[in-house]
Amino acid sequence: MIKTSTQNELIQYVYNELADDACEQLELALTQDLELAESCSDLLMMQQLLDGAAKAPHQRAIDNILNYSKSLSLQS
Repeated sequence: MIKTSTQNELIQYVYNELADDACEQLELALTQDLELAESCSDLLMMQQLLDGAAKAPHQRAIDNILNYSKSLSLQS
């Protein structure tokens, strides 16, 4: 099992927020620990998926909100 501090370091590593000396130590550990390397790989894949996620609502959702708003204004 990976320690919480190591998980935090992995996240910082993935987002390029880890100090240079800690980065070098982690990269050395990644070459020696398969479980750690797999966890890092998983985090990198998750980062790519999150970066590619839709950042705007679907047009149907916008239309539903506008139609609901119009129906409220017609009732007054």
